[in-house]
Amino acid sequence: MSITQDIQEVLVAMFPRQHIGNLLRHYNGAIRAYHESDWEECVAKSGKFVEAALKMLCISSGNTLPPARQFGVEGVINTLQNTAAGSCHDSIRITIPRACRFLYDIASNRGARHDPTEVNPNKMDASVAVPIMSWILAEIIRIAGSSADPDEAAVLVETVIERKYPYLEAIDDQLFINIRGLYPREIALLLLNAFSPKRTKRADLVKLIQDHGCSKNAAQIAVTKIKNMVAENENGLVLRGLGRQEADAILSRVYED
Repeated sequence: MSITQDIQEVLVAMFPRQHIGNLLRHYNGAIRAYHESDWEECVAKSGKFVEAALKMLCISSGNTLPPARQFGVEGVINTLQNTAAGSCHDSIRITIPRACRFLYDIASNRGARHDPTEVNPNKMDASVAVPIMSWILAEIIRIAGSSADPDEAAVLVETVIERKYPYLEAIDDQLFINIRGLYPREIALLLLNAFSPKRTKRADLVKLIQDHGCSKNAAQIAVTKIKNMVAENENGLVLRGLGRQEADAILSRVYED
């Protein structure tokens, strides 16, 4: 099973399956956006993650969710904090909602407050959002683990709180794919996917693949192997739909691992 499935099996002992699915979908989406350096999407997904987390906590605490149109993060947080002590875990009543409030404030209000003359805050916000989301998820796993398998929960907590790094790293005029164990052909696809929809000169792509420790011959062969997945003209190469699909499949495989 994938890590996501393992987490679902632990959480279902205490939380409603529907909201578990939403929680993990938004978490994985945010982490993926962070890995791909899509800071704005990462922060947006973190807001959805908070909403899913609070719905889970509200139901598990014995409270009733308001109708969808009346749902509000602050209202649910207040409901949880007003829940009688001892009726559910203190982290469900107090600690996690506090973390959710801080994270949701970043996710929902930054756009309104941001001055376009300032440094864009999206990367900074994403770098804060990811560890907070990971802590919230890890704490939920820890609580549910007491009703499921504590040893398995401990392993999952360690996995979730492990520090995350962007998969794309730009240094001067170089672009690196920070994923171990990729074949040169896969590196080529992910590089072109990162540059899409802009074209990349064949010689430049070969050099970028070499920067990942591949020989020039291996890099040239890699570019040849993806010829049916790119469109090439005098301005360079750009991924076709097939190439984008395969690049997406490579990244999806990484997330499942």
